[in-house]
Amino acid sequence: MIVEFIGQGIHSEDYETTGNHVCSAINDSSFTQITVFVAFIRKPGLIYLKPFIEKALKEGRELTFYVGIDECVTSKEALELLLSLNVQTYIYNSDRYIYHPKIYLFEGERNRIITGSSNLTKSGLFYNVESSILLDFTNNDKSGIKVLNQLKEYYAPLLDFSDSNIVVLSPAYLQELVEKELVSIENYEGNSEGKSKTHDKSKPKGKNPEIPELGTIEIKDNKPPKKYISILKITEEYLEKWDFMFVKMQAFQKDNNHCTVPKDYKDRTLYGWYRKQKQLYEANLMPEEHQQKLESINFYFGDSHPLFWERKWLESYNQLFEIYKQTGDSNIKRYKDNTHPLFYISNWVAIERGKYKNEKLKQWQIEKLENIGFQWDMSGVRTINNEDGWLDNLALLEQYKLEFGDCNVSQTFKDERYPQLGKWLNDQRDHYKKKRKILSQDRIELLEELGVVWDMDVFKFQKFIDQLSNFKIDNGNFNISSSYKPNPSLGNYVYRIKTKGVKEEWKIKMLHDIGFFEIGTQKKKDKQGHITTLWFKKLEKLKKIPNPNLNKDDKEYPELAAWVHGQRRAFRYGKLKDEQIVELEKLRVKLPATSKKSKRWHDYIELIELFIEEYGDAEITREFDEELYKWISQQKTNYSVDKLRKEKADKLIELGILNKK
Repeated sequence: MIVEFIGQGIHSEDYETTGNHVCSAINDSSFTQITVFVAFIRKPGLIYLKPFIEKALKEGRELTFYVGIDECVTSKEALELLLSLNVQTYIYNSDRYIYHPKIYLFEGERNRIITGSSNLTKSGLFYNVESSILLDFTNNDKSGIKVLNQLKEYYAPLLDFSDSNIVVLSPAYLQELVEKELVSIENYEGNSEGKSKTHDKSKPKGKNPEIPELGTIEIKDNKPPKKYISILKITEEYLEKWDFMFVKMQAFQKDNNHCTVPKDYKDRTLYGWYRKQKQLYEANLMPEEHQQKLESINFYFGDSHPLFWERKWLESYNQLFEIYKQTGDSNIKRYKDNTHPLFYISNWVAIERGKYKNEKLKQWQIEKLENIGFQWDMSGVRTINNEDGWLDNLALLEQYKLEFGDCNVSQTFKDERYPQLGKWLNDQRDHYKKKRKILSQDRIELLEELGVVWDMDVFKFQKFIDQLSNFKIDNGNFNISSSYKPNPSLGNYVYRIKTKGVKEEWKIKMLHDIGFFEIGTQKKKDKQGHITTLWFKKLEKLKKIPNPNLNKDDKEYPELAAWVHGQRRAFRYGKLKDEQIVELEKLRVKLPATSKKSKRWHDYIELIELFIEEYGDAEITREFDEELYKWISQQKTNYSVDKLRKEKADKLIELGILNKK
């Protein structure tokens, strides 16, 4: 994730303003869905966005504005301009609540959120002292998608058009706002009487909700997004708008021959309303009248993903059916030239034969193909490169992706449904790397269209970089323990990089780009508290037996007994980390009374006490005693990362070596 602070107004050279960032994002064609939640909007500010908005609309991208009208700051002229641009606009008009967000949301091949203090006015975007935060992240970024989902979940009543305060902007409604003096008229705002009418009206307040106990929220890595009960309420406002939205749904069904509204559909409110119907149905809250009307247009209440794939299949089938009607033959030959008009349908035909052979086709699909004379066995027509056999494996790979979500089949993957698929995929990667002619351009395109990753080393390292970046965002450092529960292997990999380093320059650059510079800087003997995943696996096994305090010669659990004996021996020689000691003591494993590590601790404490008695508050320097100085430095480091046992920390705080947190 990229995080940027946007500031403007204090320094004269602040040209990278919020307005500049917003214009740049609208201008970026990779953002196909643009949503703005803004309290105030004025024509002078909107004029700067106009050319970029026109470009986005011309490219078929979708823009939706949710605008506030509080304090009469939003102007008639600005809303007229939005209407003339044909931008979907909704007005938030409440007698009780102030609508005050400033959020510019961009979604598509990647995502961007700009949020802060900038309203959509000329001063707010370019001149005022303002500040915002920009988040830019991919669709695979866990932290970014979490924020995006939280934002959408919170604004769901606006997005699904169920909030009682949301009204569609139309010429008639704009005239009503003008007549009620709820928006300003920019040409006359200089009049003092106009200013009074515009800015001096206050709103009657209802009873404020009680404030709960503060400071008790716990932030967790995998904390699920908050669910708002109000989203599933059947309110009078929701019922009043239901028929209006149902008419939209009928029109969608008529145009598309189905009722599955895609996530990126141009009308955001229809998609939100469509999702809400499924949620209400699942929660048994849907009125019977609504259910009957939806069923009358074949609205599907279940998971629509299978329907999506069935429609995709039918689209290809219908192409083949048209060929059959024209030629009387559905068994078209394979075309290797990707510019040939039958190239893709000929691939689809071969893939369906592969699916049939591996029993991946549904009965209704088999019947539809056989009804147009489709032959499953095309013996004697294979090419020298075994074209149909290659497509059989491509069909298997497509099925694997449907089941597991990606095309990253391991060579060690064993499943009789996917015989030798991992080896076949590895062969394709090898052909691609060595530019062998057997992997033709049309085959490359078919594999890339399915989502095949050519270089798994790059793919896996990028995934590691993303995980590492997310950890730093959450924790502020790269000190990952192998006991890190969300991903124990992440800590082990980081430890290997810190001790052994990496050879590839491109990997080093990627690590440097996220601020990771400890590449091969640690000595292997200096583990800095690192504990292996294997140690924790042994500990988990120990937790499952009735009496973990095993003797060396225990007959029932000989393997664990030997391991416990090894831990006692490691303790005696000062080789156990404090975290390991704590975990073993929790299980009541008896450790030796003293250890070399414990003796060293007491020796150093005694030295510090003697120093204080002699020199008072003076600092212990390297020149005084280098060994003691290094030991104290290590204790400070352990304390800063919460790796120092409480009783030890308390003692060092008492002696003035550590400062209490």
